[in-house]
Amino acid sequence: MKTIPWQTPEEAEFVKEYLLLPLMLDVLERDRIAMGRAGLKMPEVYDVLVRLLQEAITADLAQARKGMREHGMKVYEEHRTSLGLEARYLCRGYHYEFSMLWGLVKAEMLRRFCAYLGIDIAEKGIGS
Repeated sequence: MKTIPWQTPEEAEFVKEYLLLPLMLDVLERDRIAMGRAGLKMPEVYDVLVRLLQEAITADLAQARKGMREHGMKVYEEHRTSLGLEARYLCRGYHYEFSMLWGLVKAEMLRRFCAYLGIDIAEKGIGS
């Protein structure tokens, strides 16, 4: 009897990025629109900053999708529920499930936004 090959940590990270990065793009776009309506003194600066973040996230999402293709992975079901993100996916022909509670989603998004901006979360006391 053959044993089922487990997915690697790298493959699990591809799925996590595939789900989180589009959500981060949604959050940034909503915030960019809200900033446009806020009557800020220098909206162009903030708009450029948000667009730079969006470009970096889009590039990382393309890399995650490429990695998934190379590893024979495909997300075939994705849901945003009241509890969090859920997905079902194939990895080398085997079915897997992924779920992440909203509190963890928010914390992970905050960590990633700060990483893109080069901000040390611990030093600045963000998220505490």
